[in-house]
Amino acid sequence: MSTNFGNDQGTGTVVSDGFVGPLAGLAVLTDGSTLGGAAITAQKKIPVTIVDGAAAGTFTMPTGAFVDHFYIETPTAIPGTPTNTNFRLGSSANGQQYIADVDVKAQGVVNATIVYAGRNPATTVHYTVASSGGTAGSQDGTINLIVVYAIPV
Repeated sequence: MSTNFGNDQGTGTVVSDGFVGPLAGLAVLTDGSTLGGAAITAQKKIPVTIVDGAAAGTFTMPTGAFVDHFYIETPTAIPGTPTNTNFRLGSSANGQQYIADVDVKAQGVVNATIVYAGRNPATTVHYTVASSGGTAGSQDGTINLIVVYAIPV
C-alpha cells in the first residue's frame, strides 16, 4: 500500500493545524489523488461469516471518511467446491455501488476495484456474499473485509 503522509513534497515531518508529527499533512492516496489539508489514515477489519454459501450485513464508516482501498482476505478457501463465491459492497442491501461482484472463494487477498462512489461511501455500508455451484450446505467459512480510509482532521 502506498498511502503516505507528508508535506506537499511528500517528505519530512510537517506541522498542520497545530498537530506535529508524521501523520499530519497532505494525504496522498494510491491513485495519486489527495485529500488536501491534514488527514489521518486508518483501517478497519470486518469479519464476514459465510453460512451455506451466503452472508449479508452492514458496517458503519466514520463521517467524512475517504476510502483508499477495500481488500477482501480469504484465510482458507471456501469449501464445498463452489463455482464462485461473489462479494459485493454497496449503499443498499445487495447493492454493487462500491464493489461489483468479485470472486473470493480461493485462499488469498483480493485488492478490489472500487467505483468512484466508493471513495465517499454512505455512513452505513452493506455487504453481500453469495456462492453458486457446488454443495451450498457445506460452503461455510470466514472472509475479512479490510477497509483502508482517510479521515480529515
